Amino acid sequence: MRLLKTLFFIISVIGAFVLNHDKLMAQVVQSPILPGLNKSDEHRQVVNVSEPPWQIIGRVQTNSGEKCTGFLISPRVVVTAAHCLWIKKTQRFFAPQSIHFLLGYQRQQYKVASSIQQVLPSEAYRQLMVNKQLDDIISDRIYLVLPKDILPASKLIPIAKELPQENTPVWLAGYEQDRIEVLYADKNCLIQGQVTYPNSLAKLFHTCQATYGSSGAPLFAKDSNGKWTIVGIQVAAFDGKAGGIAGSLLEGTHEILKNLP
Repeated sequence: MRLLKTLFFIISVIGAFVLNHDKLMAQVVQSPILPGLNKSDEHRQVVNVSEPPWQIIGRVQTNSGEKCTGFLISPRVVVTAAHCLWIKKTQRFFAPQSIHFLLGYQRQQYKVASSIQQVLPSEAYRQLMVNKQLDDIISDRIYLVLPKDILPASKLIPIAKELPQENTPVWLAGYEQDRIEVLYADKNCLIQGQVTYPNSLAKLFHTCQATYGSSGAPLFAKDSNGKWTIVGIQVAAFDGKAGGIAGSLLEGTHEILKNLP
């Protein structure tokens, strides 16, 4: 009788191990392959949200749980990717009262939490979505006006005056799906090329590792004087390899700032 109990115990332990092993293997097999990354050459790193150029970045989130990256282009204006705040079901952007901006977010702490006073959407992007067309990258941005200034103008990073050339070193950081509680950056990447359109519009192809959640992040490059500038806004990640596409920020931005209420 004792021998039978011992055998039963051994069989139960083996069965539990096999079941748990199968569950673990299923989780490994089902883990999503995130776009924009090359796990065999992982060199992203956590960065200090108080240091330049990262101090302008924060997390954009909605009451229904959407999360993206955004950044300040004036003491009270945030820009992020339009697709982050587009609701397919209603064919509208989120209302201001449903959106929040957390400046300097890092591990459930932040420097400033702000509501949104006004949303300045991209009509070009809205038309694309309503007509069920593909995201064209260059119109995929949206401006969020805050109730008050949350960062001194002296700490802002200026928008570049010209497009970056091929092989220009760039930096990119965002709140990415695989490390969503920290600002995760790639500081070892380059501009691969660009496609330009009328009115200074451009798609910027880069090698920065970044995935879901990085949409709306600023693409940084240094100017001829060694000063940081913003050359674009992250919109899309490459499928199956490191890198992605940013839209230029040369066009329209200064006009937006001039016409603020």
